[in-house]
Amino acid sequence: MSKILGYKKGAYQPLLNDNFSNSKYSTKRNKTRLAVTIGALAFFGTSCIYLSNHLPVIVSQSADTVTTQGFWGDKGSPVVSPGISLSSFQNGISKCQYVEERQGAETNTTRARHRNPRVAPEAETLLITGGHIWLGDRYLENGDVLIKDGLIVDIGKQLKAPKHARTIDAGGRVVTPGIVDMHSHMGVQSLGGLEASDDTNEMTDPTTPYVRVIDALSPTDPGLKVVASGGITTSMILPGSGNLMGGEAAVIKLRPVNTLSVQDMLVSSGVTEEDQEVVWRYMKMACGENPKTYYGNFYHKMPSTRLGENYLFRRQFEEAQKLLREQDDWCDSAYRIQKTFPTDKPIDEESITRLTTSYPEDLKLESLVALLRHHTNLNVHCYLPQDIEAMVHHSLEFDFEIGAFHHALSAWQVPEIIKRAKTNITVATFADMWGYKAEAWDQNVHAPKILDKAGIPVAFKSDHPVMNARDLVHEAQKAFHYGFDEHKALQALTSVPAKSLKLDHRVGSIDIGKDADLVIWERHPLRLGARPKHVIIDGALMDFKKPWTKSVAEQFEAQEAETNAQVDAKTDVVELSEKERHYLPEFSTSSMKLEDHGLNNPTVFSDACSDNVDSFVLRNVGEIYLDSEEKLTAKEEGKALYIVVNSGIVTCIGTQCDRDHIDWPAGSPVFEMGGAIIVPGIISVGVPLGLQEIQSEDVTSDGYPKNDISDSELSKKVTRAVDGIKLNGLHMQKAYKAGVTTSISQPLTSSDLLSGVSVAIHTGIKNTLLDTTDTVVAEEASLNFVIQHGGSLTVSQQMTSIRNLLESNIKENATASVFARAAQGKLPVVIQVDNKDEIASILRIKNYMLKTYDTNVQFVILGGAESHLVARHLSRLDVPVVLMPARCYAITWHARECLTGPPYTDNTVLDVLLQHKVRVGLGSTDVDNGDARNLIWEAGWNLAHNPHLDKSTAIGLVTWSLADIFGLVDKESQSGPGTLKLGGKADFVAYNNNPFEFGTRVLMVNGGSHSGPVCFPKQF
Repeated sequence: MSKILGYKKGAYQPLLNDNFSNSKYSTKRNKTRLAVTIGALAFFGTSCIYLSNHLPVIVSQSADTVTTQGFWGDKGSPVVSPGISLSSFQNGISKCQYVEERQGAETNTTRARHRNPRVAPEAETLLITGGHIWLGDRYLENGDVLIKDGLIVDIGKQLKAPKHARTIDAGGRVVTPGIVDMHSHMGVQSLGGLEASDDTNEMTDPTTPYVRVIDALSPTDPGLKVVASGGITTSMILPGSGNLMGGEAAVIKLRPVNTLSVQDMLVSSGVTEEDQEVVWRYMKMACGENPKTYYGNFYHKMPSTRLGENYLFRRQFEEAQKLLREQDDWCDSAYRIQKTFPTDKPIDEESITRLTTSYPEDLKLESLVALLRHHTNLNVHCYLPQDIEAMVHHSLEFDFEIGAFHHALSAWQVPEIIKRAKTNITVATFADMWGYKAEAWDQNVHAPKILDKAGIPVAFKSDHPVMNARDLVHEAQKAFHYGFDEHKALQALTSVPAKSLKLDHRVGSIDIGKDADLVIWERHPLRLGARPKHVIIDGALMDFKKPWTKSVAEQFEAQEAETNAQVDAKTDVVELSEKERHYLPEFSTSSMKLEDHGLNNPTVFSDACSDNVDSFVLRNVGEIYLDSEEKLTAKEEGKALYIVVNSGIVTCIGTQCDRDHIDWPAGSPVFEMGGAIIVPGIISVGVPLGLQEIQSEDVTSDGYPKNDISDSELSKKVTRAVDGIKLNGLHMQKAYKAGVTTSISQPLTSSDLLSGVSVAIHTGIKNTLLDTTDTVVAEEASLNFVIQHGGSLTVSQQMTSIRNLLESNIKENATASVFARAAQGKLPVVIQVDNKDEIASILRIKNYMLKTYDTNVQFVILGGAESHLVARHLSRLDVPVVLMPARCYAITWHARECLTGPPYTDNTVLDVLLQHKVRVGLGSTDVDNGDARNLIWEAGWNLAHNPHLDKSTAIGLVTWSLADIFGLVDKESQSGPGTLKLGGKADFVAYNNNPFEFGTRVLMVNGGSHSGPVCFPKQF
C-alpha cells in the first residue's frame, strides 16, 4: 500500500508539529477529520453488510464462537451459526466437480467406435451390395457396406457376407448417410393441426430458456413416419420462435421405439462412460420480427422493438453470468474448506468449518449458465444483418458460442460479421423459400455459394411443418440447380448439420464406426422426384407399411390397407437400369445465339431482347409442346424446328418455316436456339399473386374483404380481384422470369366463405393494367369459395349457403349477375377444400343442380388433399381438381388422409386422379413460400415414380390443363394462355435442356404482355 501511495517509510515529516497552536486551524482540521472518520466508518459498515450477503460465509465451530451472556438461560453456552449440512456441502462439491470435469471433456474420436448405444432391438446384420456409395466428396462405385449391431463395420468392394447376414442389393443405386434435419418442430407441432397437440411456443414470457422440448414431444406424431420416408433419420426438435429464448431443444432419431419413450428416441439414449462421448444440450433463441410482433403487437409489452429485444437478451445473460460467478466463488471456497477435512479419520461434523449457503442454483437460469459454460449448443433464429450482428456481439460480450444461425436469409450479405464470432457458425437455411415476411425479402438463391466461398458452413433444414421435412432433399436439389457444388449440396443435408450439432462422430457420413443410418435412393438424390428405396436407422430397415405407434388411428389404417383407395389405384414402378439409378446429368452448356441473316437484324442481345421487339425468329429448336394433343420434336421430324413471330403472333411453327418457305420479318432478330425445348407459358393458380406481396404486412396486400353471403345485393358488392391487382411486384417478377406468364388470382379471405371473383392476368406488365390492351385475360376467371373451419358458419351451413346462392340465381339474368353466370355454368366455381366428405358434399350439389335444373355448374376443387378418395365420382361428374400444394401432406385435420407417396404409400393423390382420368392441374403456394417460379418442377415430380405419366402430360399440369379448367382457351381458334398455336399469341418459355432436370436454364420468356422477349433471365 505504501508503495502504491508513493510513501517511503521513515521519510514522512508532518508539515505542522504538535506544538502548532493555531486554534482556528486546529478546530477546522478536527472537524474535517471527524467527517472523514464518520464517512469511512459508514462506508466500511455498508461494505461489510453488502459483502456478508454476497460472499460465502465460513463458520468455524472450533474456535470462533460467540459466548452468550445469559440471554438463552444457559450461561456460558456457545451460539453457533448452523451453516449447511455436510451432505449439502458434499452435494455442492459434486456439482463443482461436474462443472470442472465437463469443462474439459471432449468426445474421444481417436478410437473406432465399437458400439451404437441405441442400437435397434430389431437391428440385423446387413450387407448392402452393388451400391453407388457416397463418401462425402466422391463415390465408391459398385461398393458394399456391412452393418452389424447398428454400426457400420466395413466399407469396400465384394465384401463377404457374414453368416446369417441379410443382403440388400442396391442395384447401382446411390447410398448416402441418413439426412440430418437440424430444424424441425415435429412432435411439438404434430401433423393434423390440432390445437391440443401444439406445444411449440410457451408464449407467457419472452424469455423462457428453462422450458424443454423433451417434456412435450409426442412420440405418436404421424409426421415421424412421413418424414422418415423422405430419408431423414435424425432431427433436432426445437421450440418455436415466438420467444427470444425459446427453451431447450432435443435431437432424436426417427426410428420408432416400442416403449413410446421420448428418452429412448434421443440420439443420446443409452450413452454411458463406455462410449467416451460428450452429451450436448441444445437451446433455441430467436430475434427479429417474431418476438417483437407477438409481444409488442398482441400483448403490448416488451419487446416491441429490436431495442427491447436486445436489452432483454443482455439482462438475461447478465443474470446468468452473475449466477455463474456465484457458483464459481462457492466452489472456490468449498474446495478450500475441503482441504481442511481430515483424510485419515471420519469427518466430525461438529468441528468442521461450514459455508452458510448451499451451492447457488436457479432453475430459471440453469440452462443459460450451461450456455455460458459452453455446455450447450445454441441455435438462433435470425434473418437480418442487424439481428445477426447483435447476436454475435452478445456472444462476445458474455462469452458464449453460437452453433448455428437458422433461416438467416440475409446472411449472404454479411459473412464478415458472422466470422467475427469465436467459432465458425453454421448457417442453417432454405435454398429457396422467401417473401412470406419482411425478414424473408432478401433471400438469394445463390446464398449457399456465397457463404461457402466465405468459409461459412451451410446446412439445409425444414422448419417442419412450415415445410414438409419429408422433401428436405429438394432444398439441396434447388441449391444444386443454382450452382452449388454437388457434394456440398449433399453435405448440407448430412455432414454439415451433424458437425454443427456436435454429432459428426456418429452420424452424417458413411464411415466405419458410425451409426448405421443410411438411405438407398431410387434415383440420384439430386434429381427431381428422388425418393428412398430403403431407409435404415440404427441398423434397422424401416417398414413404412406397418404401424409405427400404438395409436388407434394407425392401427385402423393398417387394418384397412387392402381396401384403401391407394391400393385400388396401384401404380406400377418406373424401371431404371443400374446406370440410370445413380446417373446425375451434367449441366447442359447449350445456349442461345444471335445470327446475322442479312436482314438488318440485330446481332447483340441488348438490341434483340429490348422493349418493343415483337417480331423474331427462333431457329434450331429441339422440341415444341403446343397443347395436350400436339408435340413437335426435331428428332422425329428429322429436321430442326422453327417458330416465327410477327407482331406478337405465331405466324409459322414447325419444320417448314425457313427462308425457303416463308419470308421472315425484316429487321427482326434471329435466335439460334441450340436445340432448346419450348413450352407454353406457365399458369399460376391458387394464390393471390398481385394482391399480396408480404404475407405478414397488411400494407402490402389488397386486404381481407367481407362478403356477406346473405346480402341480397351481394352481386353488386362482391369483391373482384381485378379492382385490386398490383403488377410487377417481386413475386410476379420472379415468377415471370421462370416462365409463369399468366396468373389466376383470387381475392384474399380470412374467415369468410366467399372470397370473391378471381381475375386472369398476364404477369409481364412493368407498370399497370393500362400498359397494354391485353393485360387482363379474363376479368372474371372464377367465383371463389373457401370452406372454413371454426368460423361463424358450420361446414354444413356453408354447403347450404353455396347451394342456396346458386339455386336462387339459376333463373337470373346472366349478364347482370356473376352468381347467375356461375349458377348457369358460364363461370367456373372454385371451392377450396381438402376433406373427402366436404368434396363429396360439393359433388352432391353438382348432382342436385343437374337433376333439378339441368344445369352443369362448373365446380373446380382447389386443394384436394383427400380428393383421391372420391376420384371415381370426380371423374363421373367431370369435376376437375387443382392440387394445392402439388405434394400434399397432412398439416391439417382435414387433409390427414392425403397420400404421401413412395415409399410410404404406393401412389400420390395425383397418380390416383390421373388413373381415374380426372382433369387435374397443379396450384401454387407462392404467398407462403415464393414457389410460383418452381411450378415446372412440381409438374415433373411424379415422373420419377409413375411410368404412366409422360412429359407432355406433366407439362400440361401447369399449362393447358389449367387453361382448359378455367375456360381460358378460345373455342374457335383453340389458342390462349397455356397453349402455343399457329395464329395465337407467342406466349412461351424456352429452356436449354429438359426442364425436369436440375441445371436447365431458361433461355427466353416471351409473352405475358411483356414488351419484348426476356433473354437469359436470372433468378436471385
